[in-house]
Amino acid sequence: MNSIKILILAVFSIIGGNAFAQSFKPAAHPEKILADLRKVSQSTSSIQASFTEEKFLAVLKEPEKSSGVFFYQQKDKMRWEQKTPAKYVILINGDKLRIQEGGKEKNVGQAGRMAAQIKELMIGLVNGDFQQNKGFSLACMESDDHYQILLTPVNRRLKNVYSKISLVFLKSTLRLKELSFFEKGGDKSMMKFQQEKFNQPISENLFQNL
Repeated sequence: MNSIKILILAVFSIIGGNAFAQSFKPAAHPEKILADLRKVSQSTSSIQASFTEEKFLAVLKEPEKSSGVFFYQQKDKMRWEQKTPAKYVILINGDKLRIQEGGKEKNVGQAGRMAAQIKELMIGLVNGDFQQNKGFSLACMESDDHYQILLTPVNRRLKNVYSKISLVFLKSTLRLKELSFFEKGGDKSMMKFQQEKFNQPISENLFQNL
């Protein structure tokens, strides 16, 4: 579990401070919003983006900051590559999950079932399958410019890690802009995506080689 928890912290944090400054209220038409989000995700064959990330840990006075690049190809390929302050790669290709840290590949096979759940969650947050994930209950919120989807774990294993996950979408594009992970112990991770490119070719080597 410890290695998986480190994986979650290193990969997922995500979201930008702007989300906390917004005032969200229950959405008036949640079913329509979710249907529209599904349409956009289903029409997205690939995503390329850079990201900046902040991790807020109870043991540190200042947030840890990192940055990197992100690649997704429909429907089950993803590369999450932190470049600074140190290289860290998470690679998903179909049913395979690989991790590289410090230039060396880590053995995640022993993590077993939990690793499979995290892989499913990571891909689901990108391709829209989170809406069908029975491991979470879902609430739909909105502000003037954004929609917010709040996921609360109901799965016992995930409840031991997260208290909630927040996804923030821009209303005008229905694209995911912010993703936040709130841990059960009070730590949180936040990330913002920049320079996004959609439905453009991506080299297969990015999903095959660490």
